[in-house]
Parts: sequence; structure tokens; C-alpha cells
Amino acid sequence: MTVFKGSCLCGNVSYSVSRSPVQVVACHCALCRRMTGAPFSVYVVARRADVHVQQQNADLRQHQVTERTTRCFCGTCGTPLFNSNAEDYPGLSMIYLGTAEAPERNVPTMEIFCESKLPWVVLGTPCRSHARSPGEA
Repeated sequence: MTVFKGSCLCGNVSYSVSRSPVQVVACHCALCRRMTGAPFSVYVVARRADVHVQQQNADLRQHQVTERTTRCFCGTCGTPLFNSNAEDYPGLSMIYLGTAEAPERNVPTMEIFCESKLPWVVLGTPCRSHARSPGEA
């Protein structure tokens, strides 16, 4: 069963997720801003085993963003699709909500790195807020 699906802009890389997400997160860190070109990112945290990627022309590419974080994107159109960090978030993928076919179905329940949040950003939904990542001091 597919819970949700999505794709890159050109359609060469698509995915489906077979179980409900673990969490939907709005991240205000500077790294997310740089990776997306947006004031913050929203991603759906899914179990990696539940994410099924289909690609044409072997277009899925990876970039090692930090020592622990890998970003996957379409090699043709450049759309960022998901990130992974096996050390801090083992077995999970962070799928960019903007790539989902029906993004309105996945509402953020948590926002993180609020210490870096731009002062004019206001989410239209109540959620738990953390100065950094949950569990960080």
C-alpha cells in the first residue's frame, strides 16, 4: 500500500512511501536554507525501508553535505528529494515535502533549530518547537 508518493520536477526520479511517516518537521537551520534556497525546509521523516525509489536513466545522485549528512537529488533537474544521516537518524530518510504529490496531507508537528529561525517566518500550524534538534543541549 502506498501512503504517499512524489517526484522531482522533471519526473525522472519518483518515490513512494508504504507506511505512515514518523514525523513531519520544519527545519530552520542554515544548512537547510542553503540546500533548498528557501527560508526553511519541511521534510517528512520516513523509515528508509518504506521508501521505494524509481528512476529513469539512473538519475538519482548523492552529495555528501557534511561528514554525516547525504543529500539525494535528481541529476537532470536538480530537485532535492531526500537527506539521510545514518549516524544521528539511523534507518530514516528525510523527504522534502515539496516533492510530494499532495503536500497538504503532511502537516509539520515539530519545528527545529528555531534559534536560527528568520524573524518573519510564522508557521500556520501549532507544533512543538526546539531551539536546536530534540535532545541537543
